[in-house]
Order: sequence, then structure tokens, then C-alpha cells
Amino acid sequence: MINKELKEYIEKNIFPKYEKYYSHGMIHINNVINNVLMLADYYNLDKNMCYVIASFHDVGLNIDRENHELMSGKILNEDKVLKQYFDKNQITIMKEAVEDHRGSRKECPRNIYGEVLSDSDRDFDIFLLAKRQLATSLKNYPEVKTFDEHFERCYKYITNRINKEGHFNLWTNNPILVERREKFEKDYLNKEYAKTVYKEEYDRIEKDGTMEKIINYYEDY
Repeated sequence: MINKELKEYIEKNIFPKYEKYYSHGMIHINNVINNVLMLADYYNLDKNMCYVIASFHDVGLNIDRENHELMSGKILNEDKVLKQYFDKNQITIMKEAVEDHRGSRKECPRNIYGEVLSDSDRDFDIFLLAKRQLATSLKNYPEVKTFDEHFERCYKYITNRINKEGHFNLWTNNPILVERREKFEKDYLNKEYAKTVYKEEYDRIEKDGTMEKIINYYEDY
């Protein structure tokens, strides 16, 4: 059970920071929270700590995209209210977990909370991944002008994360996530199918005006 006052503090003071995020907005944050709490049950972890790391993990994106995990960890570490609920060691564990969450990281996170957060942050859903990846590509690569170029850049980025065992990495190898990964790999590694999914998303955001907002309004990169 999440501490009620802690949850209210995060909802009122941390979640609003994601209002101008698109690919890392509250849809993503809530997905990560749900994943983290599921793994907290599985591994018997502190649910309050898990809720905090999921809530803070991308909050520094609009400050420093390339090092957002370090900035997010810094924001968590310096949050005075959190110190009312957690001791110094717990704060350090959570800070390290946030710092270690990036999917491109090659070294194992320093603690189990980092492993759980990193695995929870993975989009083993091709439709959600298409939504988030295209937005990030549009925002970060304005010189890329066509759908085909955006798709190829996105596809290469994700497939470069396949490990030597032929899978997208999971630190915990949790059976629930492994099952999700298997379905995702079947979908995503069918490149023609993946391209169809991405094209449908690209056409949607181009038609409904979302693409313009991604480029000119939203602040995450």
C-alpha cells in the first residue's frame, strides 16, 4: 500500500512536471508505475520506494536530455519532502536506481530497484513504442524530413539494443516481462509489420495536429 500523503505529494508536485512532455508524459509514467508495482509484489520490494523511482525517473528530461537520468536522480536526491518519508540510505538507493534506469545502459544497475525500474521502463508494446519513438525522432532530428527516414532511424536504434542472446535485455528476467518481450520481438522483428504500425501512427499525428505540437510545444526530447 502506497503511503497516502506521499502519493498526494507526488501527484500534486511531481506529476505536473510531465504536463508538457509527450513521449515521456503521464501515459508513460503510469505504465512504468504499474510495471514497477507489479515487480515490487513479485520481488517483495518497498512499494513506496518503487512508486517514487517510477514517478521521478524522467522528470529531468527538459533540463538535460542526454543526461536526464542523472538530472532526475539529482532532483529526487534533493527533494526535501522525500526526506520526511525515507532515510538517507533509502534516498541513495532510489537515486542510484533512477540514475541507472536507461535502456541503453550496458552495465547492470547498482541495486534491485534500478533493475526493476530499468525493466519497467521498456516498451514491450509496438503501438506505444511507435508513438513514443516517432515523437522523439521528430523532436530531435528536424533535419529528417520523410517518414521512411524517421522509421529507419527508429528501427536501427531499437534493434541495436538486441543482446548477444538475440533478445532485448532484461535485468530481472522476470517471467511476466519475458512473456511480454517474446510477443514484442515477434511483432517488432517483422520489419514490414513494424513499418506499417509506425506509418499509421505517423499519418495520425500528421493529420490531427499532434506532430506540430510535438515539434513546437512539448518539452521532452
